[in-house]
Formats: sequence, C-alpha cells, structure tokens
Amino acid sequence: MQMKKSVFIASLLTCSLVFGSIGAVASTGVEKIKASLNHNIKFVLNGDNWSPKDSKGNKLSALVYDGSTYVPLRAIGEALDAEVDYDGKTSTITIDQDGSTSGIPHNDDNDDDSGSPTKEPEKTEDDEEDEEEKETEKEESKPAKPSSAKGKTFATAIPLGESVTYTDPYDNGKGFKTTATYTVSVTSAKSITRSQIEDLGFQKPEENALVDYKLVKLKVTLKNGKFISDEKGDDKFEEVNLSTFFAPKIWGVQIADENFIVGGQTWGFDGALEKEIDKATDTKRITVGESGNYTAEGLVLLPIIKGQKNTLVLQKKHYDTKEYDNSFFHFKLE
Repeated sequence: MQMKKSVFIASLLTCSLVFGSIGAVASTGVEKIKASLNHNIKFVLNGDNWSPKDSKGNKLSALVYDGSTYVPLRAIGEALDAEVDYDGKTSTITIDQDGSTSGIPHNDDNDDDSGSPTKEPEKTEDDEEDEEEKETEKEESKPAKPSSAKGKTFATAIPLGESVTYTDPYDNGKGFKTTATYTVSVTSAKSITRSQIEDLGFQKPEENALVDYKLVKLKVTLKNGKFISDEKGDDKFEEVNLSTFFAPKIWGVQIADENFIVGGQTWGFDGALEKEIDKATDTKRITVGESGNYTAEGLVLLPIIKGQKNTLVLQKKHYDTKEYDNSFFHFKLE
C-alpha cells in the first residue's frame, strides 16, 4: 500500500484533532473551567515510552476535564514530525505535516513544483560513485510488495462478518517486548451524522464536503497476550493494561485510489471498543511473564472519504521495514 498524504492525522490520544473537543464562548472565546492535571497518565509513542516536554524541557502532563483527556498538542505534533504554530492575533493553531495543511485528500503523484528551475552542477567522479552506492542501498532496502493474501490489499478486503487471525509480536529495541494473537472481524458498519456524533458527547464536527462518518463494530479476540519483558530505567512499566497494550491498532481508512484518512476513535463514548475491552477484562493489568485473553465487541468511530468505498485498515504494531506494505489488513465496510 503506497502511502499518500492524509485528510486527518488523528492520534488516539489526540481525538480533539478530529472532533475539536474544545468549546468556545461567543464574546471572548474564553471559558473558565475546572480541570485536573493527571501526572500518572503515561504516553506511548509508536510503541515507545515517551514524555511530552515544553520548550524549556519541563515535563508536561495530560489534562482531564469532563470525562475527556487533553494532551499537549505542540509536543505531540512535533514528536510526529508536524509543525505546530499559534497565531495570537487570530487565535489560530496551524498544524503542518509534511507540508500539507489542505485538509482534503491529496495525491502526491500529481504534485507540481512551480519553483524556478536551476542548472544542475556538473557531476564529478565522486558524485557518480555516491549515486551508485545510493542506488545499491535503495535496491537492498526496497519494501516487499503487498501480499495477495486475504485482506492484505484494498482489492482483497475481508468481507463483513468474516475474520482474520494474526500474531503481532512487539519489541521496541530497548527491552520492552510483548506478543499477542488477534482474531478480528467487522460485524457491522453504519453511517452516523455529525449531529449523532455530537450526541455521543463530542463537539459537532465541522461540515466537510469530502468527509462522512461511520460507526463500525469490531469483534476482537485476544489469545495469549503476553508481557514478555520490560526496559530498564525510570520509564519502565511495572504492569500493563490489557485494553491499552493488547488491542488491534486502528490505522484508518483507504479507498481504491490509495487516498486515505488516518485515525479512528476507539474510546470516550458508550460502547467504544476500548471500553468494551475494559469490561471484558475487568480492566485487568498484567506483569512481566503474565498473559491474558479476552473476547470483546465494541465500536470505532471513523471519518471516511465521502462517495467512495472505504476499507477499515488495521496495522500490526511491529513489522520489519521491508515488510511495511504487508503490515496492513483491510476490512470492507459495506
């Protein structure tokens, strides 16, 4: 699956990037609230323990207000290689990832460079040798083509009601290791309006001519989810929660032309997948050497590309760089 720029980058920790959970007051735009900083909330970025910090290097904590958790946008944006800027005059936050802030599907193949052409310098023998080395490295690191197996591509997406089983061992390279076997199926998918999203407890999303939403029900079975070992130092986990560390990774949605939206909401509303996993496991936590199992069925709120057939895309948490294109599973939503 060749990745192109997305409509939204919606980290599961930063749901406000998709749904804009922050309220406003008409006159000044400022509303006083009572909220709490939760210093016990830990952050995991791409599988590694991580701590958000401000520009002076001070650690930042998550803020909890009215049942929702808010995280430091700039620190997380920069950790995800996105530029985050604030214009005090217009009270505008700008998020720029990979130079794209358009907010609409974009195909990189059609990019047009309107800059003035410049004459290339003549190549030296050293330059030619460097290019040969780069071509060799590029060939050696070329990713494997997507498998034609069930669910590995948009064309072979898994039908509603059918499941796929896969093993997903994880190793962050610093001593933190887990392994798990998941069986996942999409049991239903229905359209949901912006007003209905508001009824779930989120702020009503702004109307977008290119985006609709679906409420997708996933059935997940975890078998032998094991906490193998932990890393050393201050960031080590003494125990981990099954619903946080042993749940399928929702990557987003994709359409036939490979445009896509990254992200999905798995918590924060009644029936949400993570809530249902919590119920199924009784919020069980396991220590190094222990394992757990569960079967749960819960909801995922997905932004989809309007007027197109979309597939829900899951991604393995751990994969070899050359196997990137084979780390995805596609599920039909209709």
